[in-house]
Amino acid sequence: MKTSFFLASALLMGSITAVYSQDSSPLSLTQVWQSDTTLRTPESVYYDAQNKRLLVANINKMNVDAPDGDGFISVLTTDGKIKTLEWTKGLNDPKGMGVVKNSLFVADLKDLVEIDLKSGKIIKRHAAPNAVMLNDVSVSPKGEVFASDSRGHKLYRYADGKLELFLDDPNLQAPNGVFAEKDYLIVASAGTGNLWKLDYNTKKYESWAMTNKTADGILRHGDNYLISCWHGEIYCVSPSGKTWKLIDSKDAKINTADFGYIPQQKKVLVPNFYKNMVTAYEIK
Repeated sequence: MKTSFFLASALLMGSITAVYSQDSSPLSLTQVWQSDTTLRTPESVYYDAQNKRLLVANINKMNVDAPDGDGFISVLTTDGKIKTLEWTKGLNDPKGMGVVKNSLFVADLKDLVEIDLKSGKIIKRHAAPNAVMLNDVSVSPKGEVFASDSRGHKLYRYADGKLELFLDDPNLQAPNGVFAEKDYLIVASAGTGNLWKLDYNTKKYESWAMTNKTADGILRHGDNYLISCWHGEIYCVSPSGKTWKLIDSKDAKINTADFGYIPQQKKVLVPNFYKNMVTAYEIK
């Protein structure tokens, strides 16, 4: 259990409004392409470096309460052309993705689904105990797969062929995005916009920065981080927790969900959810 200090911090930070820096951000985003709109509620994009392609998780019709099997993974070229619309079929509400060796791991409602990276065939469905809605996935430098349950306030860890509950804590406030660093796990709260830094060993955590509600994807560019908020915002966050807003598409109702990253091209791939497309931005 966490000490009362961490419990108090969690409750206090949930009521704080994010304050963004007024000076210039260390980076900016410039749109370079958009895919067509044949995707179906794309929630997550993953850059498959082994095969130099983009994998897109399509929720299709969302049904959290009952698995519907209409979700799928698409394959896109790195310039946004759709090569295979339904590469992996039979998923429910697929979201975050990560790769370990030759396996793609996908958060799919109540299962962490393992898919053969070469063929797209489902290898195994790893059931997450008492999960409500698995959301994001991140692979640690050790090859562990971490998955969040944003509606069940849980975190799961997959290692050595076994998926186990890692942490169950309502004070994580709808844990959505996860990013596994060497010594800690960054967790984005979709309930408040808190960015938690969680120690792997003690499982204690504290707030590092604030973005906004619906905090979703997390990626790292150099020393800085990019955070997407599903309702239509992208932020830059410095190592010290200083925050800048880079994108705001809420008025246009263009969602910015769990994004991917091509480091060699400095490109961020943003799934636009209800717009059924992916938008690419170059980091300047």
